[in-house]
Amino acid sequence: MTAPQLSQPDAARAEPGGGITQPGGLSRRDERQAFLRALLRLQCETVGGEAGLVVLRQGPSRQGGVAATYEDPSAAPLTQRTAEALAAIGARAGDGGGTPLAEPITIDDATGLYAPTATHTALAVPLRAESRVEGAAVVLARRGLDDSESALETLGLTTAKFEAFLWRQSAVQEAEHKLILKETLELLDRAQQGATAAAMASVMCDELRRRFACTRVSIGLLKGDHVRIVAISGAEDLDAKSPAVEALEGAMEEAALQDAEVHYPLSEADEADPAKRRVIHEHARLSEAFGPSAILSLPLRLDGGLIGSMVLERDPSDPFPPGSLSLLRLVAEFVGPAVHTRRLADRRAPAVLRDDAVDLGAAIVGPRHTVKKLIAGVVLLVIVLAAIVPIPARISAPMELRATVSRAIVPPFAGYLASSAVRPGDGVAEGDLLAVMATDELELNLAENEARRETLLARRDDALARGERSTARQIQAEIDEVTAGAGLLRERLEASELRAPITGVISQGDLERLAGAPVDASQILLEVVGEGTTAILEVPESSVDRVKVGQAGWISARGEPGRRISVEVVRINPVAQVRDARSVYLVEARITDPDRAAALRPGMTGSARLRAGWSTTLWELGRPVVDALRMRLWW
Repeated sequence: MTAPQLSQPDAARAEPGGGITQPGGLSRRDERQAFLRALLRLQCETVGGEAGLVVLRQGPSRQGGVAATYEDPSAAPLTQRTAEALAAIGARAGDGGGTPLAEPITIDDATGLYAPTATHTALAVPLRAESRVEGAAVVLARRGLDDSESALETLGLTTAKFEAFLWRQSAVQEAEHKLILKETLELLDRAQQGATAAAMASVMCDELRRRFACTRVSIGLLKGDHVRIVAISGAEDLDAKSPAVEALEGAMEEAALQDAEVHYPLSEADEADPAKRRVIHEHARLSEAFGPSAILSLPLRLDGGLIGSMVLERDPSDPFPPGSLSLLRLVAEFVGPAVHTRRLADRRAPAVLRDDAVDLGAAIVGPRHTVKKLIAGVVLLVIVLAAIVPIPARISAPMELRATVSRAIVPPFAGYLASSAVRPGDGVAEGDLLAVMATDELELNLAENEARRETLLARRDDALARGERSTARQIQAEIDEVTAGAGLLRERLEASELRAPITGVISQGDLERLAGAPVDASQILLEVVGEGTTAILEVPESSVDRVKVGQAGWISARGEPGRRISVEVVRINPVAQVRDARSVYLVEARITDPDRAAALRPGMTGSARLRAGWSTTLWELGRPVVDALRMRLWW
């Protein structure tokens, strides 16, 4: 059990009649002051003191300073100056160090006993609670004190009563808390016997009336913008139009509008304190019309929000004691949620739907969470606009530019490359010389064939002259063979000059490094591309069904991203190609704006957009998700 402290909040003890108060009708503060005065009286009588005071330190819920004073009736009263001097000595003794002090003090502003020459001794001993200094008690001893140290020791023994008093208060407070909890639990248990919200509230009203000696207890809950009576103690049937019910509802709404506890009649202390002052017009009207009575109205809350009010009335000669308020506040904290929850459970399905719709509307247009509502409203507006505002639909695809016409130049025969007349990037016209094959060996072979043919012709003529016709026929066959070989050599010699088949630009093939090197007839030496470019689009297979021949769009090359060039689809490859592990269809698009395409070159890449009718932003964003779900959920 922890050490008791004077800073603990006040509590109250329940009386059999349901009210709660302190022993002897004293509040906890008054009880503490009475104890401290009794302690000072004991200390003064023990050491022969004429007066004394107790100085307490500042606490979390306690103001520091002089908490109690005592004066011997037979001595002259303390002056203001002497009291201040004693308080200063007590503050030093109770500053936390806890050192007893014995200091001489001269009374210089009185007559007779307190004449300027009269000298006293101020004895200050700390007040402790489990080794913690809470303050100090100071005793003004009479003249002639022989042993101040002995007196301080004696006073120190008397301060043990202070810690015992705190322990007693702590034990009483714990018992009071247990009793309050027991009373509340019993009340809730009795209230659960009600089958409906009205029956539960009626049981609560009757129990509160009995336990707190009230003349009448009423409970009302919010219905729309007004508080409506749910139950009144001792009344089974309620007439909503009766004057009593209207007066009670007026008092409940008055408390609900102020969202505060209302007492009627107001005490002088409450009237003087602006923080406790309340509007009580409806309460006064209720008391005058159906009283007189002392009225206490308590707001009922759920999760910090007001849901109703509870009005308790007592005889004006027996108003609510201050100690009962803590228990009544605790009861109100449970009554409101319990009745409200039961009323929600009593609703039928149509009422549930109606109330949910009303709550949703109130949450949307209510004053709370304004920033969040604005953000949610903007998001909702954006979603609605994205779902209903039409936008042009587009099909996006990577794009590569290719030449409209291109020709590959290959060697006419296997041999050696003699020289090259062009390099990549050179413009050529149809028939221009591009390269020359080496013809030395061909010319030598042709010369050999010609010489052999002449020899064979002479032999054939000799055979005919001798009449050897069969021999002449054999020689003629050899002559034909040599003649055919010579013709082939002449064709190769004629084809040894590689010329441009079309007008265009050399796109690839640097032949300087191949000069004098052997080349094969299947080897591409040069490529000539003609004027004009074509866009090849790699359309994903998920969008190819929306592509049609003649469909318009535009392309934008990475080299000139700000330039949009119009195109038109002219051909769709029916077979898919694999690009980067995905299937695409190659779509050929003709450039329909050649003036703006002058800077385009074959091999450039970029992106293309094809017009595909109309759509919405929400559908375009959600299309991939929808397509993926269709693929996974089909059967």
